[in-house]
Amino acid sequence: MSELVTRFRYALCYLVLLAVSVVSMTSEREPIGTGPASALVLGVATPLQRLVTRPIDFVRWVWRDYLALVDVRSENLELRVIIARLQNENLSYREALVASERFQRLADFRARHDAPMVPANVVAQDLSPWFRSVVIDRGAEAGIEAGMPVINEHGVVGRVVGVTGSASKVLLVVDMQSRIDAFVQRSRARGIVRGQSSRECAFDYVMRNDDVRPGDLLLTSGLDAIFPKGLVVGTVETMEREPYGLFQRAQIQPVVDFRDLEEVFVILERREAPAAPGFEAAQAPVTLADAGDTP
Repeated sequence: MSELVTRFRYALCYLVLLAVSVVSMTSEREPIGTGPASALVLGVATPLQRLVTRPIDFVRWVWRDYLALVDVRSENLELRVIIARLQNENLSYREALVASERFQRLADFRARHDAPMVPANVVAQDLSPWFRSVVIDRGAEAGIEAGMPVINEHGVVGRVVGVTGSASKVLLVVDMQSRIDAFVQRSRARGIVRGQSSRECAFDYVMRNDDVRPGDLLLTSGLDAIFPKGLVVGTVETMEREPYGLFQRAQIQPVVDFRDLEEVFVILERREAPAAPGFEAAQAPVTLADAGDTP
């Protein structure tokens, strides 16, 4: 008998503990007194009940927090892939919407102008801090020549200074070599817009008594034999008037934001002033004396 008890002592102990726990849980469902016997039963049963339920709680915790989450990792990876794909699709749709709105503005701008124009995309830009130019993807094959003006839907961009078969180099209006003859729309005061290799330009050679104010709009005059008359160049930001001299000077903010320049139009018109011999070859005007000699 003792051998049998020794052999199954762990099982018997567990059965005893289980029985005590069952008795304790059963007693909790029914009202019990507050006497010493009830207190003794509760005092003995509670630690035993905790001892019995702890392995069960541990198994439940392992199952809930580890074994049941075996497939969660693969599900998370799949969800991450789906989220990344949806984000890329959303980005593509947003970019297509922005491009559609931009192309619509360009189409409307092109429809408002009668001059023949060639659309082009900016494919490169000069990284030098002293020179401001870009390269577009249209060249001599599209009829572009050096000296042609370049614009976009906002205003003047620059002029073509170099051409290959399939590309052209455009000198921006903010380059130090750029010069544009312009006038103030409000007062008709004239001057020269000069690039400063920054985001601004200078409005030089403005007569001292001319009326130029901050906020005035500058337009091309057409007298430089490059740009047609009436294209928007920029707005006046500040005025500088020296206490002496013939001229005053203004700082100009170009209407074109060259930081996000993507599409441009090249006006297929090269405007050149006639050479002096061309004027000399013209027929001399008939004078009154000449008219009197005629029969």
